[in-house]
Amino acid sequence: MTKKIFFKLIGLELLLIFFYVINGAYVSIQQPSSPFFQFALLVPLSLGLFVYIAVKKKWHQYFFLTFNKSDILLVSPLIFVLCIILFGTKGLNTESFSNLIVMLIIQLFVVAFIEETVFRGIMLRMLVGKGPLTAVWVSSLLFSITHSLQLLGGQSLEDTVIQIIYALLVGLVLSLLILEGQSIILTILFHGLNNFFNFMGNEESPLLYAYIIIIVLFIYMLLLWKRVKKKIVIQ
Repeated sequence: MTKKIFFKLIGLELLLIFFYVINGAYVSIQQPSSPFFQFALLVPLSLGLFVYIAVKKKWHQYFFLTFNKSDILLVSPLIFVLCIILFGTKGLNTESFSNLIVMLIIQLFVVAFIEETVFRGIMLRMLVGKGPLTAVWVSSLLFSITHSLQLLGGQSLEDTVIQIIYALLVGLVLSLLILEGQSIILTILFHGLNNFFNFMGNEESPLLYAYIIIIVLFIYMLLLWKRVKKKIVIQ
């Protein structure tokens, strides 16, 4: 890995950490009830990435890839994971329809857009020249490191460790799907819905469900890893 790439990676990671720490501090102090204001300080970063992609004209490179009907089987484990989350949280809290809509928009177009663009877009493609599997691991490890910030917000050590492992596996799976030729829109949808279901559930999902999802993601990751490695060998 060249120094240029190394410093770009560190810069992107620190930029994300800065925005997430500032947003977390604001939420801890103000304790806003509105879903929008719970993530409001991430909006400038989302807009900045939008402008960057527009100026660099990378919409086609990152987003507009075709999705074939045959790919539904390939991504079915992601649908299964979302179903487990919904089941574990006892469905969505529908007391406020407006909060549901706002949270869905925020999770898809701010949080998931930011993280997928950075980790499965910019970082992954920046590293792929150093080896596809190296790109998958490095971008996924940085993705999991970002999620360790929950510990600063008072989250328990066990929950944080589980979240880091969960994030690592999600990162590996979504990165491998990108290398498989899937659109980043797919990873944004999964990422956004994953967060949305967890935030807007009727109750906090028991840890048992997290362990089940981790097992599912681990098996899915191994299958995708084998598939991608075979594809690389053929090429």
